[in-house]
Amino acid sequence: MTTPPTRNIFIELELSLDPPIIEVGAMKEHLEKEKIPYWNNNKGSQQKFERFLARAKSYIADGLPQLEEQGKKARAEKYDELTSQAKIINEVGVTEKSRKNLVNTFKAFFKPDTIEKLVPLGGPGGSSDPDDGFVIPTCPHALNCDKPVSYNDMVDISDNLHVATDGKCHSLYELLKVHERDKTADILTKATAKAKEINDITNKDVKANALNRLSGKFMLFFKNDQERSKYDVAIKRFSFEKHARTKLIHYVEGWTTKKKTDWKQYHIFIDEVKELGYTQEESAWLVYEYFCLPEGKKCPLPEKPKHGTGWGKHEQLRAYLLALFNDSIEYHRSSHPRIKNKLQSVVERFNEDIEPDSVENTVSEILKDLRKFWKACGYDGIVLNPLFRPTTLARFPSSTPSFSNVKVYLQQKFNANH
Repeated sequence: MTTPPTRNIFIELELSLDPPIIEVGAMKEHLEKEKIPYWNNNKGSQQKFERFLARAKSYIADGLPQLEEQGKKARAEKYDELTSQAKIINEVGVTEKSRKNLVNTFKAFFKPDTIEKLVPLGGPGGSSDPDDGFVIPTCPHALNCDKPVSYNDMVDISDNLHVATDGKCHSLYELLKVHERDKTADILTKATAKAKEINDITNKDVKANALNRLSGKFMLFFKNDQERSKYDVAIKRFSFEKHARTKLIHYVEGWTTKKKTDWKQYHIFIDEVKELGYTQEESAWLVYEYFCLPEGKKCPLPEKPKHGTGWGKHEQLRAYLLALFNDSIEYHRSSHPRIKNKLQSVVERFNEDIEPDSVENTVSEILKDLRKFWKACGYDGIVLNPLFRPTTLARFPSSTPSFSNVKVYLQQKFNANH
């Protein structure tokens, strides 16, 4: 008898996800000693408790399978629901009643403190909140570790795994042929046997040397739960760390120098990180930790932009310029960091609200300043490509309100004889 794949014990029985209980023994004890007695005593007051009792006993009989997977899936689903509703409340204005209603809606899954942080009183919606709409995220359980294995060590482990297994294994768990849910003591037993097997290799070739380096790592990581957690969190963070070093780092200098973190771009980064496979909660924390914590890059907290008049009749021009310069950032991904940082600073300027009467002068100043920068890059010998991708610039409109010569200027000053 197996639990239907469409069911989720955490959602079906309204169990806490802050954090979810993922150990079978702990879940069995939680259900039998806390939940089942409570539901049994109160089934007359709420009809759903009778259903909970039957389903809990069924789950226990099945052996409580796939708790970790179900916990991750349930937390991601419910936290997305929570943040979506919190966003609406923040937009219309947080009140004591709306905050209390949100807590009551999600109290089965999240602690009141977790929920209340998303809808601070005196926050967005006509508030005196100093961060003007920015809510500091909470570190998720899956990323909570004082000192995870460093990124450089993880790169070395990844490289050695690739050499030792011809790319077949991507983690020490796979190398040892164990599951991430196995007990640490059981993994250590297999790790000890594997280390002896590696040590007995007589032909010390490149693969054997890589395996020997890895044996030192897994004998350390799996000696106890504390060391193991440092490796587990590092695995969880690894794809984000690679992303941060290839993209996010190019925004740091501009934001710290200007002492301003772009609100819109900051939240675009959260969406990008989510596409790497992280939950909304994990993505929000990783981006915040990377940019804003003292041990991170210490950029200022992003401030929600005030509602202004925008660019007025020039909004279409702004859209064209943003598309062109964002494409140029991608085009110069492998160019000198000075070029990428400058392009990003220009994008940030175009994202700012400008009084419609000042748009022409401001755009002219930005482009003239960019022209000086581009000439200096040419003198320094770091210009290998035109500033804009030729095919993208070709699609830039030849005429926009009050700016009929912008395309010609961009072609002549930045793409011709670069």
